[in-house]
Amino acid sequence: MTGPCPCCQADIAAALPGKRRGGRSLARKTADSIGRAVGEVLENEEFATRPGLLQRLDPRVRLLSIVLLAVTASLVHSIWMLLFLVGVTLVLAAVSRVSVGSFARKVWASAGLLALLIALPSTTAFITPGAVVVSLGPLSLTQPGLMGAATLVTRVVAAAGFSLLIVWTMRWTELLHALTALRLPGVIVATLAMAHKQILTLLRTVEQIHLARESRTVSRGTTKENRKWVTERMAFVVHKSIKTADDVYDAMLSRGFSGPVRSLVRLRMGLRDWVWVTICLAGCTAVVLIDRVLMPR
Repeated sequence: MTGPCPCCQADIAAALPGKRRGGRSLARKTADSIGRAVGEVLENEEFATRPGLLQRLDPRVRLLSIVLLAVTASLVHSIWMLLFLVGVTLVLAAVSRVSVGSFARKVWASAGLLALLIALPSTTAFITPGAVVVSLGPLSLTQPGLMGAATLVTRVVAAAGFSLLIVWTMRWTELLHALTALRLPGVIVATLAMAHKQILTLLRTVEQIHLARESRTVSRGTTKENRKWVTERMAFVVHKSIKTADDVYDAMLSRGFSGPVRSLVRLRMGLRDWVWVTICLAGCTAVVLIDRVLMPR
C-alpha cells in the first residue's frame, strides 16, 4: 500500500505546526514564555532557602539594611564610590549563595540597559556641552556628558542590585512578615500577599489555555485569527481575575478576617543581626563621608 501523493504530503506538512514553516506557533511561544516566568519565581524561592549570609539574618534586619544600602547609592555622587557599591552587591550575592553571573545578567539586562538608553542622549554636545571626546558633528560625545551618563548608569545598577538581593534572598512570606513587623498598614500587606498568589495562579491559567489550544490545533492560523483569539483570552483572564478576587474576599470575610495578617513565626534578633546592623550603619556612613569629603566632583 502506497503513501499519500507528493502534493498531499506537502499540504500535510504545511498544516503541521512548527514543521517546515519556521518555528513555533503563537500559543507555544506564549506558553513557553509564561513557563519561564513561573520558573524564575520558583528559582527565586530556591535562592531564598540557601544557607547564605543574608538568608541567616532576621527578615526585618535584612530588609532594612538592604534598603539602607540602596538609599546610600542614591546619595553618592562619585562614580568610584558607586562602582564600589556595585562591587558590594556582587560580594553580597556571592556570600549569599546566589549565582553571581545570573545576578549580574539580571541587573545589567534590565536596569543597566534601561538607564543606558535614558542617559545616552545626554552624552552628546547638543545636550551637554564640554570637551569633545568623540567627534561626531552635532552628536559629538563630550567628557561631562559621558561622566554624567556613567554616574547615572552605575547608580541605577547599584540600587537595582540591592533591590534584587531583597527579592532573591527573602521568601515572599518572610518579606510580608517583615513588613507587618515594621508596622506597614495591614491592608497593604494583605493586598501584596493576595496579589502575589493570584498572579501566579493566573499565569498558570494562561499557560494552560495556550497549551490547550496548541494541542487541539493542526495549523497555526492567520495573524488575524491569532489576534482575535488572544484578545478573547485577555478578556477571559480579566473576568476570571475579578471573579477570583471577589470569591477570595468573601471567603476571607466568612472566616473572620479583620485586616492584619497573622503569623505563627516569632522574629528575634540575635548577635549576628546586631553585628550586621552595626557594619551596615558604619559602612554607609563611611561611604557618604568619603564621597562628600575626599572624592572629586
